[in-house]
Amino acid sequence: MKKNRILQGLILAICFSFIACEEEVVKPPITVTNDEKINKWIYKDVMNKYYFWNEKLPKSPNYKMAPNEFFDLICYWYDKNTNPEGDRFSWIQENYVDLLNSLSGVSSDEIGFEYMLYYVSGSQTNVFGEVQYVKKGTSAEEKGLKRGQTFTKINAETITVNNYRTLLRNLKGNYTLTVSDPVVIGGAVSSFQNEHELALSTLSQYAENPIYLDTVYTDMNGKNIGYLVYNFFADDSGDKTYGYDAQLVQIFSKFKTKNVTDLILDLRYNSGGSVLSAVCLAGMIVKGLNTKDIFFRVEYNKSYTESIRSQVPDDFFYQLFIDKIEPNKNNNLTAPIILVNIGDNLQNFYVLTGRNTASASELIINGLLPYMNITLVGDTTVGKNVASTSFYEENNPKNKWGLQPIIAKLYNKKNESNFTAGFFPNYLNRDRAMPKKELGDLNENMLREAVSYIAGGTRSFMQVQPISNKRIISSAEQKAWSNNMILNFQPFFNSNNR
Repeated sequence: MKKNRILQGLILAICFSFIACEEEVVKPPITVTNDEKINKWIYKDVMNKYYFWNEKLPKSPNYKMAPNEFFDLICYWYDKNTNPEGDRFSWIQENYVDLLNSLSGVSSDEIGFEYMLYYVSGSQTNVFGEVQYVKKGTSAEEKGLKRGQTFTKINAETITVNNYRTLLRNLKGNYTLTVSDPVVIGGAVSSFQNEHELALSTLSQYAENPIYLDTVYTDMNGKNIGYLVYNFFADDSGDKTYGYDAQLVQIFSKFKTKNVTDLILDLRYNSGGSVLSAVCLAGMIVKGLNTKDIFFRVEYNKSYTESIRSQVPDDFFYQLFIDKIEPNKNNNLTAPIILVNIGDNLQNFYVLTGRNTASASELIINGLLPYMNITLVGDTTVGKNVASTSFYEENNPKNKWGLQPIIAKLYNKKNESNFTAGFFPNYLNRDRAMPKKELGDLNENMLREAVSYIAGGTRSFMQVQPISNKRIISSAEQKAWSNNMILNFQPFFNSNNR
């Protein structure tokens, strides 16, 4: 019996000893990296609440990744075979200030022109660029670069399929462009003439005005035709004054004074942008403007919709046409901007489209279709019927990331949103003729075609030859607003969100 007690005591002592030792072990604190904190903000505060496909998010994602990799992992991406209804347009950017600037058309290193890249005929490596348009107030404009000119070298280095990304992305400060005119033989560009070098320079914090050109062609067979080249949708340069929208109003006031009977809206280079600017523009074009009529309906994800339904008026999910932009706490207006509508005077409304025409541009087409006839001349549009907004943490110095996720799908008054394959033009014109005339020139290929229909009722082409060179990419496709429709007026997003 005594032995058993001694044994029991020994066993207890050993146990207590183990317990004591275990209590003495100091576990290292669990450290959470800054990336993990950012990723949890991305997932829990943004995507899980607002992402249009939030029900498709992974339930237990790996937060121990770089934020851009994490974002790419959790998005419900499009696949034409397995996921045709998926996400094609969300993105993340490392610095939200750059994100917001880019959405307002502010570029940190602006080269001064937009371009399209093609393969040189007969070559599998050499590449040439074609100038689509030259931007105002840049060295490219000052040095005489013209739309339709071609370029084959940057800083004296021949452009190839292997180096064009590096050459174009690394342009900062002074650079040279070897410019020429294309020689079209047998329907292809195979050589270049009048080659010369231009010494150009990039611009820091360049604010591009989306309104590129406006004019009125008077007495065109008894018609006055208004023409507007609008290259992206932006309210202002970021100062919350709606300066660009106010300029649009001035243009439509001129159209009204000059008794414009027909309108050509050139959106061939317009890949989207601010929905508010689209609402503003639509209010000046629509026939029978009525601020009780629906321009579009917004559909959010199910959980977000249910969470706000009891807090919002019945018309919260609809955007009505407007006749003015009012001052409020989110802008710097001191007086309303009154819109000028010309819709009731319009006999024809033509839209020039391209393969980069997307998003807010398509919203204009889709939203106005229930109210008026629209004739499309150009190429099939992108097919973006969804919208995004900007999310960022303005007061968190440890998180500079900005998100631009898809948060909504948009429908017109007739509940139509079936243009994911794009809008096919009434008159196909892929704008692949060379050499090109300046925008606004009545001999410019697409403008001439639209004017000929309006003024003469027949198709009338200038003698230009479409090229067969294989297209590579356009600079418009690389813009921050490219293929994006930015919701920037809904009240239930916090003040940090554009």
